[in-house]
Amino acid sequence: MSTDPDQIPPTPVYTIMLSSSGTATVDGEEITSGGGDVNAARLAALAEVRIKAALHGRPVRAVAKEQDGSAWPLIVAVDGTVTTLDRPHPVPAPPPAPVPVQAPPAPPTAPPAPAVQRAQQAAATRPPTAARTTGAAEARPDMSPEWAALLPAEYSGAWSELVAYEKAGRLAEAIITADRIETALTGEYGPLHPYTVNVLTVRAALTVRQSPQSGEWAEVTELLLDTAERRQEAKAQPETDNERAIRNAHAAWRYLRSEDAETALELSERLLGLLDGDELRARDVVQWVASGAARHGAA
Repeated sequence: MSTDPDQIPPTPVYTIMLSSSGTATVDGEEITSGGGDVNAARLAALAEVRIKAALHGRPVRAVAKEQDGSAWPLIVAVDGTVTTLDRPHPVPAPPPAPVPVQAPPAPPTAPPAPAVQRAQQAAATRPPTAARTTGAAEARPDMSPEWAALLPAEYSGAWSELVAYEKAGRLAEAIITADRIETALTGEYGPLHPYTVNVLTVRAALTVRQSPQSGEWAEVTELLLDTAERRQEAKAQPETDNERAIRNAHAAWRYLRSEDAETALELSERLLGLLDGDELRARDVVQWVASGAARHGAA
């Protein structure tokens, strides 16, 4: 996504706090302890926001609050580029007013919609991360039909359940439902079929969204590595989803290496295998391994 502020969603906005003692926090979480250099603390906080941008797969907004009381609205991109804005971040629109509860309407009796209409209906109800699973071929001209096809009809009930969980913010239930669908698809179609790979991709994306709360970075990293490897093996489309899975795997691995260096070291070779052509991220992995940080449990 472009770093044009008008193209970036108004939320989330991460708050960086810097103190004169060299302490830096991001949304209240301490990134550096006191006693260090303020500039180094600022860079460490921006690096943390960069990781969050990688997990979102796009630039994110931040506000850097300095020790003198000044505040700077920023855009932090996945590649670490920081843009200082000349105006505050936009205020998100208020949520819509609640709709009075009414009795549900009678089930529709209209005949099944043709493929294009089904794609439009699916797009209106799918979670954002599920676009490749529920979109029809007519809705994704950049994809071959097998990668853009709707799931078979017998899975529509389970998929609707997943969508409802995601819309309600119940990510754990949505992930469990995605896993259940994926297991059934694997048994029926195999692990590399587009149906199976698409649902795996959705499960991985939902898990990334939940990972800041769960903190299970070893499991998250392995899932993202599995997803990226499976997408490569299956030659999945679109390519942008393959690239996003790899970026997310690297971002989760960076979290992992700060809490479980031994496991991060074990997974580094798999990650490097995916980073062919991504010099910046590959160098980050190689330098960390070569530094011996893994042996000392350091990030």
